Amino acid sequence: MHFNDFLRLTWGALILWVLVKTSEAVLLNEYAIQFDGRYLLSIITAGFALVWYRQFLLGPEQATYSLMIKHGFGSRGVSLMRIGRSIIRILLISVILMIPTMLLSAALLIFYGYIGETYSNQLMNDIVIKSTFIVMFAFSPILVRLSLLTVGFALGRKSMRMRQIWEQTRGYGMSLWLLVMRAFLPLSIYGYLVDWCLQEMTSHTTFHYLLTELIINIPAGIVTFVLLAIVVTANAEAFRILIGVREGDAPHRPDAGQKRDEQFVPAD
Repeated sequence: MHFNDFLRLTWGALILWVLVKTSEAVLLNEYAIQFDGRYLLSIITAGFALVWYRQFLLGPEQATYSLMIKHGFGSRGVSLMRIGRSIIRILLISVILMIPTMLLSAALLIFYGYIGETYSNQLMNDIVIKSTFIVMFAFSPILVRLSLLTVGFALGRKSMRMRQIWEQTRGYGMSLWLLVMRAFLPLSIYGYLVDWCLQEMTSHTTFHYLLTELIINIPAGIVTFVLLAIVVTANAEAFRILIGVREGDAPHRPDAGQKRDEQFVPAD
């Protein structure tokens, strides 16, 4: 990992991360308002992931948030149509994953009722967690390839489609899955343990709630972005080897937005 570039691209995102988490605490403790910042955190981490793809594949000159927004949404800048298509795609994927999750949850609910389990919020949460894990595992070959489509978006490839990615990664599904899991699982377990330890430490102190939030969320945010950078690096390396990086991914001239040669540069 390029540590200086990591710091350059992370400090702003980390500040936003901490602001969202502390805002949740302030609204709850001062105004009794429950604010769920998970969606904002998802946008922050997604932005970092996209720009880190550019860092790994194109170099630091092309790894800025402004260039990512400009070229990630195409040569003509941010397009409402492209944003709309991206939102629709996300919603469709969510619905596709939600349907089997709901069906499996209903089946498990019936099963637990049949064996005499008492319905409770804890049981419902357990069922949802199990169903989500099973469905995500079952659809993981597709989800891993969708992540490669995200790489194409970060590089500004407007013409890239899922069919192209599927054809170029045919026979590598298990390798892609193992690559992502090897990068994700160890650090995710480490991140969970760090968060749990910090929660336990602060639960036995009398710190002001804002100081407690900072003690918990600054290390948690750092671990999250380190984890994300490692997973993105592994995914980007798979993209570089299986699909390739081309000259048009890093435009330098004013006419860079015009149609370029589609020939991929062979991976080293």
